[in-house]
Amino acid sequence: MAAKTFINRSNDFINVTLLIRQGNNIQKPSIKEEFSLSPGETKNVPYGNNSNIYLNGLTFQWKDKNLQAMMTKTQEVIATGSMPTFDAVLNTNSFITINGVGPMNISGSN
Repeated sequence: MAAKTFINRSNDFINVTLLIRQGNNIQKPSIKEEFSLSPGETKNVPYGNNSNIYLNGLTFQWKDKNLQAMMTKTQEVIATGSMPTFDAVLNTNSFITINGVGPMNISGSN
């Protein structure tokens, strides 16, 4: 089982869906696990199992106060191996910081 610490620096309550890679094949359908983050919240999130330890993407769902609508944004890995990629942000860092949700704005650190 793997774990990441997620930090919500946005002003929004976010429902997060982790898209977990099956083994090391980015082409297979992702396994999904969900959790929520309040604005300013930090949460350690365990996910996957011994053979499914890589993240393949993220989905954010939040209420947009300006549009008065529930919004959803998904970003998935389409390539591995070269730097910098979305794959590297998700899988080479222990901390994933959500800076904004409109266009997905995340950063990683150790």
